[in-house]
Amino acid sequence: MRFIFVILLFCCLGADAQMIIKAHPNYVPFASANLLLDQYSGAAAAYSLRKLRTAYTGSAIRVRRSNDNSEQDIGFTSSGDLDTGALKTFVGANSGFVVTWYDQSTNARNATQTTAANQPRIINAGTVERIAGEPSIFFDGTNDNLRADAVSSDFNGEDKSFSNFVISNKTNTNTVGVVSSFGRSTNDNPIIGFRYNSSALFEFQIRDNGGVNIIRNSNISYTANTNYLYTTLTNGATVNLFINSVNRSPAVNTTNVGTLTLNTYAIGALARTTVAGFYGGYVSENIIYALDQTSNRTGIETNINNYYGIY
Repeated sequence: MRFIFVILLFCCLGADAQMIIKAHPNYVPFASANLLLDQYSGAAAAYSLRKLRTAYTGSAIRVRRSNDNSEQDIGFTSSGDLDTGALKTFVGANSGFVVTWYDQSTNARNATQTTAANQPRIINAGTVERIAGEPSIFFDGTNDNLRADAVSSDFNGEDKSFSNFVISNKTNTNTVGVVSSFGRSTNDNPIIGFRYNSSALFEFQIRDNGGVNIIRNSNISYTANTNYLYTTLTNGATVNLFINSVNRSPAVNTTNVGTLTLNTYAIGALARTTVAGFYGGYVSENIIYALDQTSNRTGIETNINNYYGIY
């Protein structure tokens, strides 16, 4: 009877049923095979507040609490969710900020911010930051960002294949904000990244070494305080952009213009020496492959959406 009830609950309530079932004290994942990186391995870097790989034994994030600047690693529950109980016990009624977002791939490319004032927030005055009921990291749009410079070593040359899946929820419109970007650790181009512009439009952008836009799709509107799953796939010759699994690819669709020298990566800002383009909003998950995952796109997006209930 319990098994039948669970099926009926999912059929009737859809994504809303996830929160009800996951809140139950006896909830466990149906199978470890449902973990994203168990199904779709080979990620160059993988940042999430849920467990993504059965063999991963590390933590999700390292958190600094505001009252005394002490730091502590926060891991996962037995169900694979962020251990918000441990998080709240450590932070208390204070606020908690992300020092490190650990990479759950096999590459240990952790995204880190050592400057306290520039660390994004995971818990606000004792309350865990959430979107759609799930924990999420909040970037203030002023100076918050995390950096994982080694990630870009897989992406030296826009003619290389790569894929990026990122969950974003921007909290305001009409302001520039870079969700994540590959770049160079100088104050010039190139750039590959997800960006909100000042006209309340979302775009995926590639610029060459001289700053010329090779790909720039800036005709996609978005709604503030709304979750989106953005997916970009390229095989070196074409770029495909999907939003909530719907193809929104740019009209100009070629990237065979030579090699870009990329050596830095940022979440929440433009990747360069003088960091700019700070993003105001939430990021829950960011999965990067140095592969064209076109054949696996639907499966990866479904796995992400089944957990977060985005669309």
